[in-house]
Amino acid sequence: MEQEIVGFWADSRDEIIGKCIKLSANDAILGSGEVYQGSSEKVFDRLWSVLLQDMQGDTLAKTGEIMESLAGEAVKYGRDVESLQRIIEILMESVQEATRAKYREEPGRASRITGHIEEYLNKAMMILAKSTVKAQAEVIRKQKDYLLELSTPVIPLLDGILILPLVGTIDTRRAKQIMDNLLSGIVEAQADTVLIDISGVPIVDTQVAHHLMKTVQAARLLGARCIIVGIRPEFAQTIVKLGIDFGRIVTKNSLQAGLKLAFEWHNYELRRVGGGVPDATTGANS
Repeated sequence: MEQEIVGFWADSRDEIIGKCIKLSANDAILGSGEVYQGSSEKVFDRLWSVLLQDMQGDTLAKTGEIMESLAGEAVKYGRDVESLQRIIEILMESVQEATRAKYREEPGRASRITGHIEEYLNKAMMILAKSTVKAQAEVIRKQKDYLLELSTPVIPLLDGILILPLVGTIDTRRAKQIMDNLLSGIVEAQADTVLIDISGVPIVDTQVAHHLMKTVQAARLLGARCIIVGIRPEFAQTIVKLGIDFGRIVTKNSLQAGLKLAFEWHNYELRRVGGGVPDATTGANS
């Protein structure tokens, strides 16, 4: 960038920031005087400093870094990015006033300097917009990952027995999450039996069956036996029509049947203590 423009920006620091603070104090968006990482003056001074460094190096590297940082902070904490946009707009207004005041007798020169600086600030605005979209996409991705984690819980039932209830569709990404969670759960609980309940899976096709078989095989390598439960009649028909061979995979039509088998494997006995059936009115055993 031309030395004259860099020199103007460097020499006009106090005037430009002073005008920024004055304009922001009466601004509807920035009227509180507190903007993100400190007072308005600190934010304006921070932007002025990185812009000076970039002007001297004829780059936008430092400006890009601070825009990404501020946009990321705004999105992370649910703050309005409009305040950041307004800060840049106020910088532009302050530059216009400062150049007009300094070059009152040379309007052409003032216009040229203003134009170059505004070009830099417009690029900063574009970086802010792109950084905001990027930060929002990252937040959405993390939220999806968190929801995905919640949608594949591995529940310890008894010593050595886990239950993995599956609800919703199973695509490749979720299948990986299911396998990761299950294998981690097996190791953590030192389990050797897993009941995979697919009664909440709306569609069982070749892809879903393939994912289930891979999950069962991976669990087997860790020494855990799997029982797939909740296979509805329509699922069974689909599996047969598609020619899917579950091979050595144990299946049961209900969670109750699967639990009964798992208890037999572990020599657990499930029985009612005290006998009888609770009375509907008193709750006491008859």
